Amino acid sequence: MTGGKRQDRRRWLAAVRHPARRDGAIALLLLVLPWVLAWLLVRHHHLDFATGAAVVAGAAAASAGFPVAWLTWAMYRDAKKSDTQAGELPLAQVADQLAEAVGTQWKAEAQIRRLNDPYPLPVCWVPADTSLTDTWDLLVTLASSGAGWPPTVSPNAWAAGPEGLAGEGSQLVNVLDRVPTGRLVVLGEPGAGKTMLMVRLVLDLLARRASGGPVPFLVSVASWNSADQDLQSWLTAQLRIDHPGLAAKPPAAAGRNERTQAAALLASGLILPVLDGLDEIPATVRGSAISRINDMLRPGERLVVTCRSQQYRDAVRPLDGAEVTLRAAAAVQLRPLDAGTVRNYLCDDAAGPVARARWEPVLKVLGTKAPAGQALGTPLMVGLARTVYNPRAGERAVALRDPAELCNPDLADQTAVESLLFDAFIPAAYRDQRPGRWRMQDVERWLAFLARHLEQVIGSPDLAWWELPGSLPALETYVDAEAEAQAALAAATVAETPVTVTIPGALIGTLFGEMDAPDIRSAASPVAVLRRARRSAIIGGVLAAVAAALLSGLAIGAIVGFIFGGGYGVAVLAAVAAGVMTGIFTGFVVSVWPWYGVARIWLALHHRLPWSLMSFLVDAHKRGVLRQAGAVYQFRHIELQHRLATRPTNSTTVPERLTQSQ
Repeated sequence: MTGGKRQDRRRWLAAVRHPARRDGAIALLLLVLPWVLAWLLVRHHHLDFATGAAVVAGAAAASAGFPVAWLTWAMYRDAKKSDTQAGELPLAQVADQLAEAVGTQWKAEAQIRRLNDPYPLPVCWVPADTSLTDTWDLLVTLASSGAGWPPTVSPNAWAAGPEGLAGEGSQLVNVLDRVPTGRLVVLGEPGAGKTMLMVRLVLDLLARRASGGPVPFLVSVASWNSADQDLQSWLTAQLRIDHPGLAAKPPAAAGRNERTQAAALLASGLILPVLDGLDEIPATVRGSAISRINDMLRPGERLVVTCRSQQYRDAVRPLDGAEVTLRAAAAVQLRPLDAGTVRNYLCDDAAGPVARARWEPVLKVLGTKAPAGQALGTPLMVGLARTVYNPRAGERAVALRDPAELCNPDLADQTAVESLLFDAFIPAAYRDQRPGRWRMQDVERWLAFLARHLEQVIGSPDLAWWELPGSLPALETYVDAEAEAQAALAAATVAETPVTVTIPGALIGTLFGEMDAPDIRSAASPVAVLRRARRSAIIGGVLAAVAAALLSGLAIGAIVGFIFGGGYGVAVLAAVAAGVMTGIFTGFVVSVWPWYGVARIWLALHHRLPWSLMSFLVDAHKRGVLRQAGAVYQFRHIELQHRLATRPTNSTTVPERLTQSQ
């Protein structure tokens, strides 16, 4: 299919989902009216069999043809109107609306992750090994006189060299401005705070963003298949998934042919990509992924990338492979937390002197070679420790676990202390749940299943509800053949879908809502995506059932009446059967939600997941066990996912073993 045909199809599908209610009412009238006329003819005139059959056939043809003709005209009319209206919104204003949505999204996520409670844990960084990047002189030369690069605005703000990039806390937004090219790689060890630093960077960039300027877009690159998809296409898809409103047609501009607002924003340089987790791409394609990033970047475009230190070194300077460099980018290296920072943070987070006093044994070993001192050198472990040992509102410190257990001699090394914190974190996150909601052993079993699902089935940290059927071998055969198409429809509800337009489908948006395209200023969420997919399945199934029942019931009823002079009960039964079967089939075709429902029921019956799965995931997100990344969830940290996925069933956790030994 050519690009032009796909473009027309997108506009028509958008019109199908958002017609006027008046058009739907007219289409419904045209659907029923031929049968009413046929019934009147049959009732008031004695027709022979041949004439009656002709009347029924004519009614069926008219009932099928008239609504299609009307909706075709309505779709054409609305698509043209949509094209005109889309051109009225400047692309800069689209970027402003997207910035509002991105800010709302990450402010909410920062609050859930307690970024400012009591304050952001300050991390510091130093220039990374310069052998991993282009030389500083190259960056200056390219930014000053590179072909196609925009004129230099403030070269005096540039750092004199890599050593000028050191900083801490909220200074990363200033550091980015000190890089002549505006391209930066942030390296760090596991748990060093890279993701939370990127959240803070996005919020700081938005706070100083001028109207019509580039919008920072933070996205995990774990799901990017760099071997088969270029970065531009993947980013366009991610923008549409996280912000479905960007699937709309962009404003008209001379010499431009982008098909969506998302693609137009990227092509216009109005997106500042913040690519988090390059290390989560398979090692075999990590180097080629960096080359793909180079291919996308155009003169003057800024970029931020995060990666684990050793994985980045292995990708760009392999011992037995081709070297690659992220072009025109500087790099910084996150440092371990110093003892004073950790001491102040844990004590400031405590509720009072009693809670602070409990930390004394741990504070003595901070900055030493003791296992606890080594473990509490990263923001991840410090964050887990305060969740486990510091009281929250309404809690008494003496009723909680004692942080002195971190210094237990049975914890022989740093890994043992980290394992204790991972194992104690889940019970701590759920210690304030209301009685009777779910048992702790069930919570841990469910989370462990989801972790194994991500690692063994999906191969990605993105927990997408529409991929859950893949965990059932019995459903995999039926779902995988159309997984990409159905996942795209469920995840983004974008205009470009392979769903066949039918009469029942074209009445969906007309009668039951979806009257307006998604607002750019609202970001997608797993719950919102699920609701839209469920609504599509139910409405599509119901209307398909009604249409099938009308067509088959009236046709069979008329034929039975002509032949037998009655017996319309057979027609009613046929109509009900045809309606039910057609409705169920249509629901499974137009949405992945029914497949998800089957998988959820099966997994709940086998005690692998709760019955109210989405409520459980929402609650886990609020407790900080999961984090939300657009339309999907992820575990708070990939290391937590690894720990849960590798925990043997019915195994004893480290905290339990310590308790038993005492």
